[in-house]
Amino acid sequence: MKLKSLLIAIGFAAMCVPAMAQYEGTAWYDRIGTGEDSLRTRQNLSLFQTAINSNNWIEAYESWKPVFEKAPFSQMGIYTNGAYMLAMLIQSEQDKAKKQQYFQELMNVYDTRVKNLAGLNSFTKPERRATEGDVIARKAYDYAAYGPSCDPTYTLNKAYDMFSDGIKKIAEQGGREVEGFVLDAFFRVSYAKYQADNNGFREQFLQDYLESKEVCDKMLQLAKEEPDPEKAQKIVAKYDQPLGTIEGLFAESKAADREQIIAIFTPKVEANKDNLNYLKSALTVMAANDCDDTPIYYKAAEYAYNIEPTYESAIGTAQKYQKDGKVQESKKYYDDAIELCKSDVLKGNICLRVAAAMRKAGDNQNAFAYLDKAVQYNSDLSGKCYMQRANIATKAKQYAEAKKYCDLAAEADITLAGQAQRLKQSIQTVEAHNAEYARQKAEYDRQQAEIKAEEDFWKAGKK
Repeated sequence: MKLKSLLIAIGFAAMCVPAMAQYEGTAWYDRIGTGEDSLRTRQNLSLFQTAINSNNWIEAYESWKPVFEKAPFSQMGIYTNGAYMLAMLIQSEQDKAKKQQYFQELMNVYDTRVKNLAGLNSFTKPERRATEGDVIARKAYDYAAYGPSCDPTYTLNKAYDMFSDGIKKIAEQGGREVEGFVLDAFFRVSYAKYQADNNGFREQFLQDYLESKEVCDKMLQLAKEEPDPEKAQKIVAKYDQPLGTIEGLFAESKAADREQIIAIFTPKVEANKDNLNYLKSALTVMAANDCDDTPIYYKAAEYAYNIEPTYESAIGTAQKYQKDGKVQESKKYYDDAIELCKSDVLKGNICLRVAAAMRKAGDNQNAFAYLDKAVQYNSDLSGKCYMQRANIATKAKQYAEAKKYCDLAAEADITLAGQAQRLKQSIQTVEAHNAEYARQKAEYDRQQAEIKAEEDFWKAGKK
């Protein structure tokens, strides 16, 4: 090691000590050892950080490894920056054996962090503390990213189970929400499992879609409520793209095949007709996948409503009456669903669902009425109401109106900006195709008119 580097390291380490001492919990010197061990650890930490800042991964690795092995409680950076460094080494390394070594060390970083988590959190700033679920979910992300090329024992099932375990623990332990990039990777793995087993994994894939989408929607809602525009944009940047990926892959999967979903739920609804939790889950999945006008959906709603009237089962019952043409009975149960909600926020959301059901039935007038009610209950839903109006206008081929509603939706609700832009782009693509078709047809009609005029001329000349 060069003398200059050593002097810089010692100087940097001296500056680090007061900063580390400010944290509560394990004392700094207890974590880095004493005597020569202490000095060596501080030197390596300083060199490690300098190398990380200059993207010198090999030098960073040489300084990191002894700290990780001998002073695992020295600081959180040896786990967070250490994982990043190992990922960069995996990407840049050409030797297969070396890549596998780095990958195993990367997995060990996460396992060691979980083992030492309580101690690490004791001296880490509150906003940077992690739960076990956070760490496992992040490990799953790297396992899915690098495992296929670095781990001979890699399996899709192990990747999926690791993601599921991490996400479940995050929900149980609280703390942060699942990161957007983790949801993106998790759903890609779920999609791969679905592709490998369309029928056996379909119900779980549908559930994964709903839960992943729900987290994205929840975080985008928080962005909408964030008073700081810069912070709101950062949240949107983290979750809008994963939401687009999730929705895109789900559409590509064609997992929402009505016949397949009906086949899955028909025996299960009967087997669980006294299980309210299952029936509510089945109603949610079927409603989200365009199966809320099927006999098994109506049957699940009937069973659920008889156990305990809820807004989910009331909506299902209302839709059955609507399909049977019993408008007044249908409206009664829709209104019943709204009244069964305990808050205006939920009432507004139910009005949105009712409006969607009305739209599907072709009853746009009542759809608009319930959209108006939704805004009355909760003015924050104005953006979503504009999006529904945009969808109605699009289906009616009123494209100028639809684009206007897209703009209004994006303006009213920052979380809908991406969705509104995608719909608007789709409309513009259709308009461009229509314009090109109209141009080609006009040209064809012009040519046909010329041909006919010429034929008429020659026919007239022969007379």
